[in-house]
Amino acid sequence: MKEPQAVQNLLKPLESKLATPSQTYTTQTGEFGQTSRESGPTEAEQQTRVLVNMLFARFKAIYTHKFASAYSNPDEVKLAKREWAIALKGFQEPLLAYAVERTKEVYAWPPTISEFLKLISTAYKAYGLADPRSAYLEACSCRSDPLSYKWSHPAVFFAGSQAGWYKLKSEEERVSWPLFEQSYLKVVDRVIAGERLVIPKVIMIEDKLTLGVPDLTSKIAKELSIEEAEVAALLYYTQKTYGTGVRQRYREISQKKLENMGYKEKLPE
Repeated sequence: MKEPQAVQNLLKPLESKLATPSQTYTTQTGEFGQTSRESGPTEAEQQTRVLVNMLFARFKAIYTHKFASAYSNPDEVKLAKREWAIALKGFQEPLLAYAVERTKEVYAWPPTISEFLKLISTAYKAYGLADPRSAYLEACSCRSDPLSYKWSHPAVFFAGSQAGWYKLKSEEERVSWPLFEQSYLKVVDRVIAGERLVIPKVIMIEDKLTLGVPDLTSKIAKELSIEEAEVAALLYYTQKTYGTGVRQRYREISQKKLENMGYKEKLPE
């Protein structure tokens, strides 16, 4: 008996090792059967579609007739892939590949989206990472003095730095959470790619004694006979990621202002 067209299309990504969207499997947005933009999907959306195609091909190979039973016609596949694409947006191939391997151990039938997302959370642990939501809560709880905190993973610190510690302190969650999540997923990609992240150490100044920002603020305020709040505003640059151009520019501005007030020493890098 001739194999249904949907099943044939599902086997193509396995054969070629690269899933390209077909008419049946194009993950669409907006009105059913229509794309949301005349110009077509963005690169990120296209990548998500490719990954979802590959994911469905793996499920077909793993679960065989059970997969065919769960997705019995092309319209069901199209609707399912649209939902999976929305749910998996932002996740990269290594995390999805790890989760697929776990499905073979955990589920006798193709997993639901909710079940698969739980397996992705275990994939973060495989790389020593916290899941995005846990990382966000950790960053928010330690945003006041991030350089002195012992982070669960440097990725949380760097994501917080990119999102902006000030925004994590001052903005509502509806604003700060998307910013952090976007930054964290980018940092996770770097970790998965093999990059080793190192959190900068507190700068040593004055006779090699460690002087944290609060102590330095107090020292400068006393020396210049000004309010600590005024000094703290000038030391805001210490909240920027060490070694970046932004941090250096803020430091130079603060150094000049303090020199105009009579401060003779150099601020820490």
